[in-house]
Amino acid sequence: MKRALKVCLTAIALLLAGVSLWSWAEWEYGPPSEQRLRKQFEMHRADYIRFATLLRNDRSTKGVGADGMAEIDGIHTRLVPEYRDLVRRIGAKDVTIREDGSVDFELWGHGCAICSDYYRGVLYIPKGHMTDGGGHRLHVVDSFDSDKLPQERGLVASGLYVIAIEPEWFIYRYEYQE
Repeated sequence: MKRALKVCLTAIALLLAGVSLWSWAEWEYGPPSEQRLRKQFEMHRADYIRFATLLRNDRSTKGVGADGMAEIDGIHTRLVPEYRDLVRRIGAKDVTIREDGSVDFELWGHGCAICSDYYRGVLYIPKGHMTDGGGHRLHVVDSFDSDKLPQERGLVASGLYVIAIEPEWFIYRYEYQE
């Protein structure tokens, strides 16, 4: 019995160490810079435009995962080979289609159920649809530098911060403080 307990505790310790190391590496080597996001958009501009166009014409899809599976209603999914190819080419972790027609291409993210969330990516907002960003306070800014963004309790305030790169295209930084 003691041996089994030791094995279980060792396995749990190794699992926790692995998760901690992964989490630290994700955070330490952190989010892409503004320049890297811009360059990534420029390199894949045609793919982004194609993807946004397909999604605007596909009213049934609410999101696309990194595996290319299109979410239909929160329960059902379907594989769309073209979505899978596009999500792989642009390197998106997740794609969300909002009710206003905007499309969020998440390229990097860190968050959990009990901690603050922090994401970066590319955002498509159709002309005439500049909204609150899907329920988040939307701030058009010149820089993602933390010192230049609104603060709450010594941290960057919760909100969706965007920098325009083309009339309907933005790079974004999303913060949600617990």
